[in-house]
Amino acid sequence: MKRTTTSLALLALCLAGSTAQAQTLTKATSYGTHAVSRPVMIDSVDVHNQKFSLGSLLKTSYKTEGLKGTSVAAASNGFFAVAEPASGASTFSSYSFPLISQGFTKGTLKLYGRARYALYDGETLLGSNEDKLAESDTVPAVSVPLTLIATNKNLVVKVLSTAEDKARGDFKLVFEPEEGLPQLDLKAANEGVRYINWNYLTHGKRLYYTHVSPSGKYVLVTYTERAPKKGVSYQEIREGATGKVLRTTQSLYGAEWMPDEDVLVMKTSNRAGDQLVKIDPVSGRSTVWIDKIPGESFMISPDKRSIYIYEEVKGPEKDKLLIRRLSPDDRQPGARDRQALYRYDIATGVYEPVLYGHRSVSLLDFSADGSQLLLGLYTKDWQHSPFDQTTVLRYTPATGRIDTVFTKQFEIGSVSFIPGTEDVLAMGSPNSFGGVGNTLPNGRVGNGYEHELFRVNIPTGRVTPLTRDFDPSVDHVQYHAKGKAFYILADNGSRQSLYRLDVKTNKITQIDTKEDVVRGFGVASHGNTFYYFGQSLNNADRLYSLDASGKSKLIWDISAEKLRGVKFTPAKDFVYRTPDGVDIDGWYYLPPNFDPSKKYPMIVYYYGGTIPLSRELETTYDLAMFAAQGYVAYSLNPRGTVGYGQSFAADHLNAWGTKTSDDIIGAVKAFVAAHPFVDAKKIGCAGASYGGFMTQYLQTRTDLFAAAASHAGISSISSYWAGGYWGMSYSTVASEGSYPWNNPDLYTKHSPLFNADKIHTPLLLLHGTSDVNVPPSESTAMYNALKILGRTVELIEVTGEDHHILEPERQDRWMQTIQAWFAKHLQGNSQWWDHLYPKTPLDL
Repeated sequence: MKRTTTSLALLALCLAGSTAQAQTLTKATSYGTHAVSRPVMIDSVDVHNQKFSLGSLLKTSYKTEGLKGTSVAAASNGFFAVAEPASGASTFSSYSFPLISQGFTKGTLKLYGRARYALYDGETLLGSNEDKLAESDTVPAVSVPLTLIATNKNLVVKVLSTAEDKARGDFKLVFEPEEGLPQLDLKAANEGVRYINWNYLTHGKRLYYTHVSPSGKYVLVTYTERAPKKGVSYQEIREGATGKVLRTTQSLYGAEWMPDEDVLVMKTSNRAGDQLVKIDPVSGRSTVWIDKIPGESFMISPDKRSIYIYEEVKGPEKDKLLIRRLSPDDRQPGARDRQALYRYDIATGVYEPVLYGHRSVSLLDFSADGSQLLLGLYTKDWQHSPFDQTTVLRYTPATGRIDTVFTKQFEIGSVSFIPGTEDVLAMGSPNSFGGVGNTLPNGRVGNGYEHELFRVNIPTGRVTPLTRDFDPSVDHVQYHAKGKAFYILADNGSRQSLYRLDVKTNKITQIDTKEDVVRGFGVASHGNTFYYFGQSLNNADRLYSLDASGKSKLIWDISAEKLRGVKFTPAKDFVYRTPDGVDIDGWYYLPPNFDPSKKYPMIVYYYGGTIPLSRELETTYDLAMFAAQGYVAYSLNPRGTVGYGQSFAADHLNAWGTKTSDDIIGAVKAFVAAHPFVDAKKIGCAGASYGGFMTQYLQTRTDLFAAAASHAGISSISSYWAGGYWGMSYSTVASEGSYPWNNPDLYTKHSPLFNADKIHTPLLLLHGTSDVNVPPSESTAMYNALKILGRTVELIEVTGEDHHILEPERQDRWMQTIQAWFAKHLQGNSQWWDHLYPKTPLDL
């Protein structure tokens, strides 16, 4: 059972002559050798008339995940030594090999040895030789094709040894990539290193909510263990003071704290109907609070006497043959339906409408004692942009009294009582309340997506702008009763920061947090417990508590768990100053094994619409992921985005890319000039939605880019205005005051479709076939135009997907498509693209 020196020499010569690129895998994890028992032979054959063979045991998958293994190395000849079975015994041994490829590679995996072997990708059998033993060490016992797409995975080798075998189970693994394709990254594999890839971004833990109980004794934390098609949400009950986990469950999704009580309440369903149940947070014991509760979503009054419930009221049905359009919104699903508000009296069970009419209504807030409500009424005025109008009423249910807080205001978000006063806190835009919060000169209109705070006195109607000179754009507010203050989460440029608004002084102060992007927070209404979570450019999610002195305490470091063994180069800032003196915020990642003496291709990602890109490690168009594939990955927030002040945001209006494209082109040129390791002839750009529009528009203005990718991009502003579900409403900001009849130049000269002849950059267009925001025809029009012009263009339609690609398999293929496009045009690797989209005789 011993290998001869002659056979080893022959094998070495064979491998040396096969290809210069061949790689021998020399490190593995061994999970030991285990005895194999033959089954009791109650029959001589199975249902398929097959006789039993020990070799068939190789086709039983072996899951190594979670098993404790031992690191082993191959001998100098590349072979792994497999334990010899005892006399008369049969054994199987198992090994795992990390296979890492930063980009796309394809080749053949060959296993040399003279026993019985099976190769598995996880639990999927790739190939085996069962009873067909190799006659020598010079011929592979198992040979399988292997394709790796920017990933790291584990290959499992199973070895079956029997007493009758003439040779030991020793084996050698060799990977031979196809001509022109990269080798495996064995250095990273041997060092236990991983890279940030699409699998990393779609798997693992992510925090979503943190709800603090009224007294602060407990915190309800919701997180997901993400995995496509198998993702699971968990809820933790943590001790507020220490952060200690008291209980973990999957049964509290959607649970809320009772007002002024450290008890959870949630809606459950059974055959008899819906119930509201109270749940002890620690024991999990539940009791029925209200049986057979009607309606859909609900809000509990602070006095716990009433529950306010929303019901959807169906509007007039559409004729099945001919439809009379009632309004521009009438083509949208549910446009004729309305949201009604009902009150359920807990003591009597009486269920009655709060308001009656044909307008939708929402419950915006309760007074501290529950005696008054703030109600929002919503109407459309198609003769006055931006069309949507909000009226807010103060309603006292006990007396039926209604006070008008304000009427028919545009661009209103949340409205909250300011306890102890006759005022409310309203979120609006610089244009709300007659523009009292607008700081722009010469009557310029503010960006409607820039969120400001206003203090409105109900008796007098006096409006005080609170954030007029506050550059961040407000996202969310939460009142803290004990502190008599509102906590604010706001877009602070590319950061999301926390602030405190003192309701006595109207003073806003920033809270020092440990993350660039605070993704959520919770505060005890009647206690001092404060929790927040977020991430930054160089770390994943972390959960913190914040004490009364403003000091953060790390409660849960998910980042440390997720980034263990992950290698990437920490992001750096790059701020570009425009010729007219405006600073453009940006940041970038370098490849993990960066060599400053080399030239690297670069990918630039942007949005360009009103919402800023944030400084997070984990995003969809992830910069660290692209950097791991050998790119310099650069992102920026050009003019037009909120969070940098009203003037910066207002440059989005009536511009459709003018200053935005200038900023992107100027910033990229400045970046290349400042970083000689960038290959100026190999720069790609990508964006989605408005960023997809920007991708197309940029190519009409510059030949700077060697490849471009546009997802769900607008090619014709006028057709988007007419065809997109939100085309008209978004255009009230992007095309403020301009329409096809009064400003045709804006709708044509700024539309990429009307400038298609200027595009020479290879352009990839991607679009969901069910996109209702930006219709698929926007990409089709550009594709047709560039085909007619004889330019390099591809259109990939993602079936059944809307504006965002969410279905896991389609999402995976969609991201691979973008990566393969850039690999083809920026790295000279067309095999990845050809693997996804092989040419057909019909290609024109």
